Amino acid sequence: MPAGRKRPESPMKTLAVSRDDLTLERLAEPLRAAGHQVDLAASLLAADEALRGGHYDAILVDLPVQAADELAWLRSLRERRIRLGVVTLSALDAVETRIAAVEAGADDHLIRPVDPRELVARCQALLRRQSGTALRTDVVVCGELVVDSRRREVRHGSVPIDLTPREWSILEFLVMHAGAAVTKDRLLRAIAGWDEKLAPNAIEVYVSRLRGKLAGTGARISTVRGVGYRLEQPAEVA
Repeated sequence: MPAGRKRPESPMKTLAVSRDDLTLERLAEPLRAAGHQVDLAASLLAADEALRGGHYDAILVDLPVQAADELAWLRSLRERRIRLGVVTLSALDAVETRIAAVEAGADDHLIRPVDPRELVARCQALLRRQSGTALRTDVVVCGELVVDSRRREVRHGSVPIDLTPREWSILEFLVMHAGAAVTKDRLLRAIAGWDEKLAPNAIEVYVSRLRGKLAGTGARISTVRGVGYRLEQPAEVA
């Protein structure tokens, strides 16, 4: 990160959705420059695949002039109880467009072209609002390990555990699927943007570090031979 640029207080992983490749890059550039991770989806089908394969903090959805499909997709997110914060954007500065976006499930709406600083600020504000209204179901206790997804905090009892962003993403994904085997491929997609290449053994390195940091908490990451890893439930830990 360039000298003098502040790191974000809470790095986000965002999914940007647009039919237009240039718009996708314009949305991703300021967020990445601010230290956030952004995955790009050039279709609603690709967006659904991304949501199935990884965890995100927010979704940016570009609304074209004819946005019936995008609005229907937003409504389906809420029907599926996907509670991620959603920011929609459109080139049309029309009240009807803003109302339609909010009614479909958007939390905020911006008019393109948008100042890059405002885009980053709006996304960060959305994440703060979500953190301030976290539900108890966002806090998972595994042994003496406490994982707060909204605040992105991990504690051993009351003692914070310092994790890197990638270690956090891996742990959170394992917690979300506690007791079930998770493939290495799914974990790779949870820690890397789709356009980012990581060595096949990257997951092994991060899991090894996580195991060291979780020692003594009652939470254990076991290896599932030929598959990947599993976060054992406390009752299952010998």
